[in-house]
Amino acid sequence: MLTFEKVLEVFKDYLEKDTICEVVHTKQGYTVMYWDGKGEEWYSIDYCKTPEDMIEVLLNGYSDYLEQGYTHNHRNLTDDERLEIDNTCNALRQKCNS
Repeated sequence: MLTFEKVLEVFKDYLEKDTICEVVHTKQGYTVMYWDGKGEEWYSIDYCKTPEDMIEVLLNGYSDYLEQGYTHNHRNLTDDERLEIDNTCNALRQKCNS
């Protein structure tokens, strides 16, 4: 059975590395927040009603994180880089669902 705890365990390494991402447990459930250090504000706040919701939100952030690592916002991804990011994200999704 998929749980929030399992999703957090699968994404643990990413969450430790990406300093702009915060996962907050509130009375209503989990919320994933992304911080804009330059503007000093949260630019994305997503309530995760289900573990599946959390997977999607974290995969979007992880994909952006990996893209930034490749391009440093100076160029577009190559086809090979996009494929590698897609494969890495798919592997995390499968790990959550296994």
